[in-house]
Amino acid sequence: MTFVWTIAIVLSLLAVLDLIVGVSNDAVNFLNSAIGSRVASRRTIYWIAGAGIILGAFFSTGMMEVARKGVIYPQNFYLTELMIIFLAVMIVDVILIDTYNTLGFPTSTTIAVVFELTGAALAIAAIKTNGPLSGKADLSDFINTGRVFLLFAGILVSIFLAFLSGALVQFISRVVFTFRYEGRFKLLFSIIGAFSIAAILFLILKKGLDASTLWDYPVFAWFREHAIAFFLIVFAATFFILFLMGYLFEMDIPRIVVLFGTFALALSFAANDLVNFIGIPLAGIESFKAYLTSGTSLSPDQYGLSFLSNDWLRDHGFKDGIYIGFFLISGIVMMLTIFFSRKARSVTETEVYLGRQSTGQEHFEPSQLSRTLVRNFLSGYRKTDKYLPGKLHRFISSRYKRPDFQESNKQVDEVIYFDTLRATVNLVVASVLISLGTYLGFPLSTTFVVFMVAMGTSLADQAWGRESAVYRISGVLSILGGWFITACLGFLGAFLLTLFIWWGTWLAMIVSLILMAIYLNQSTKYHKKRIAEKEQFKKEVYNEIAENIGWMKNAGSETIRRMMLESSKIYLLVVQGLLDEDETKLLEIKEKTEGLQSRINGAKTEFFRAMSKMPEESQDTGQFFIQALDYLTELGNTLSSMVNPVYSHIKNQHKGLTDYQREHLTTLLEDITSFFNFMVHVEKDKKFLMLPELIQRQEATFSVIESMRLNHIRKIRSGEGKTRINIIYMELLGETRNLITYSVNLVKSLRNFYQPGA
Repeated sequence: MTFVWTIAIVLSLLAVLDLIVGVSNDAVNFLNSAIGSRVASRRTIYWIAGAGIILGAFFSTGMMEVARKGVIYPQNFYLTELMIIFLAVMIVDVILIDTYNTLGFPTSTTIAVVFELTGAALAIAAIKTNGPLSGKADLSDFINTGRVFLLFAGILVSIFLAFLSGALVQFISRVVFTFRYEGRFKLLFSIIGAFSIAAILFLILKKGLDASTLWDYPVFAWFREHAIAFFLIVFAATFFILFLMGYLFEMDIPRIVVLFGTFALALSFAANDLVNFIGIPLAGIESFKAYLTSGTSLSPDQYGLSFLSNDWLRDHGFKDGIYIGFFLISGIVMMLTIFFSRKARSVTETEVYLGRQSTGQEHFEPSQLSRTLVRNFLSGYRKTDKYLPGKLHRFISSRYKRPDFQESNKQVDEVIYFDTLRATVNLVVASVLISLGTYLGFPLSTTFVVFMVAMGTSLADQAWGRESAVYRISGVLSILGGWFITACLGFLGAFLLTLFIWWGTWLAMIVSLILMAIYLNQSTKYHKKRIAEKEQFKKEVYNEIAENIGWMKNAGSETIRRMMLESSKIYLLVVQGLLDEDETKLLEIKEKTEGLQSRINGAKTEFFRAMSKMPEESQDTGQFFIQALDYLTELGNTLSSMVNPVYSHIKNQHKGLTDYQREHLTTLLEDITSFFNFMVHVEKDKKFLMLPELIQRQEATFSVIESMRLNHIRKIRSGEGKTRINIIYMELLGETRNLITYSVNLVKSLRNFYQPGA
């Protein structure tokens, strides 16, 4: 009894946690279009979405039945069994979704909760049948397998349907409206905008309110019986309003549609997906409450749950003040989350970056599959282009001629990633597909549909050019793969954790909660570290005054200096890690080196962009700065050439350095430390007159390295040392020489940049 009581309390706390991590991931579904097109400031968008979330939370009562009967048959479980299932599902869900948030990956919370419930229920079913399940009949007594497989099949179909629909509608829209549509096409925009708003409202009616008790009220009952008439009325009224606003007040109609669509999709999200976060805790608390009020003498291990019928919550939701308060608190928590969650921003930025119109630093590395897809697409495009009439080709190309995006929407607070036309298509196509799927009873994942529509419109809008296609497609494939990983990890994690809690009871529950708390704390620290690095990079590089040479001298020099210091630090740690034979330290250094290389490549991309904006008279000297960045790239490559073989050597538990090798490397470490300190002093204070002294120190260090190499060769000839460590030692000496060479050349390039003709 006490065990079940404790689980009920824990479920209440986990509901809040799951709300926070869940909304942090799913917020991208309704924020993507508005934030990507910058139709308003981020705070305004949050207020609009927050209003939709709070209103939608009250329409979620009927959808809570999914947690009861949508995936499992709770009437075939006893109270203790069901509470353990719910506890395991919530712990796994919080950890799994938080992991995706930390990495900035959007995933499907619907898939997560469905497969977590399936895995947890399967674990208890296996225990109840005293062994492996032997047939479909046994499994179907506990799990609604038909719905699980239907959902999975529906998602597979929706991936391709959403992508193709988004691409086709965006292509037609762009050909009709072009990129130069502002202030034009008022009548056509009014018609399309009215249709869009009517379609989105239809989504709310058929998906957001259909399961709610509000249908019992006469006004909503009329909507239910006359859905088509309601659609036509809304279309006519909206068309009239938009047409007047466009002509009389010169308002941007697509912007209005995007803001309204953001509100409506947020409302629909809360009405439908709130079950993914609080449906399970609520069902568990209701079950325990029913047990307490039943007055039965049965123990929780013997109490059945047949009362969990489809209509139970529909009959009690708005008639019980507790539930109203519960939904209100949930809406407030979700709204606060989108305002203050940094992880929500990371997830949103990932999707927005994949669809942005401009090129720049990419978030994903290209894969072999993405390269193959791009290669085949280009090959097919060339073949198709040969048979395309010349007039048609020129016409389409003219419709895709882009204006300068920086001249529009100057009042908005951040960079515009794509225009309001594409944002409108994203919202409308996604809304219509979700509405159609709901109307036909076809299972869809909101996240899948919204994401794939956004990627389809990006492709049709030529946002994936040859400079970025392999990176963007790799990102899309990674996220698609991540969704299926969500299903596997959710199923397996819930299955194992349920068994662990069932057999370990109190101890297992306490251990699981402690480990979850530790994990959440560590993931938050890791995410804060990543955000701090990104903000530092933006502060140094994404500067609005990048159009003049003075900015490059200040921010650029600071960036290079910081990376030089990081390079010297990594070198010292590599050598020290080899001396200590510390595998953990070397793995950390390996990751630091990869991060440094990524930041260097990002800096080069942005500084090249800054060079293109400089006055022509400044570009000649700017080439020396780019040359310095090239040497900085070589520094990163050299460090990578050092750390990888050293890490592999120690990881494979090969023999370490000999005594004389340790002595020589310790001496060399002191010399290199002194050299780098002096070099940073020369660059920081711009004392380039001391460059000859730096070159003298370089030559002196070269002499030390040569002496060590000759001494080592003599040792090898005399039969001392082992082959593997000899190779590592010689490579380390050679790469150290390269490191010094590139460092001095870097300083020379900076000297030429700051003092032309010196």
